[in-house]
Amino acid sequence: MPIQPVNAASLNTWLESGDAVLVDVREPQEYAAEHVAGATLVPLGTVCCAKLPDYTGKKLVIMCKLGGRGGKACEKLAGELPPRAVVYNLDGGIEAWKKAGLPVERAPRRGFMNWLTGRG
Repeated sequence: MPIQPVNAASLNTWLESGDAVLVDVREPQEYAAEHVAGATLVPLGTVCCAKLPDYTGKKLVIMCKLGGRGGKACEKLAGELPPRAVVYNLDGGIEAWKKAGLPVERAPRRGFMNWLTGRG
């Protein structure tokens, strides 16, 4: 199974046109802090084909913070996906995505009074 790098600009084009499914393999707290809109969280330790969203007819793209965990996830999936399937790894991860000026969804910040009172 071929593993191909993809840059942030190309991935953004694919996502905007509905041609890709994005899987984020970071940990839940990392995903909660910030993530690409529409990305599905499947932490690296749990990655398997059964946990992937339906990507029929679309490009399957894996992402992490910098690309290392994404590469490991791609390798892990290599044994489960059909031989001709292609999986893409976001080159540079979410950090490259942000560096390209592309948007991320962030957890709402808690204000001091919310922290002080334990609300929100």
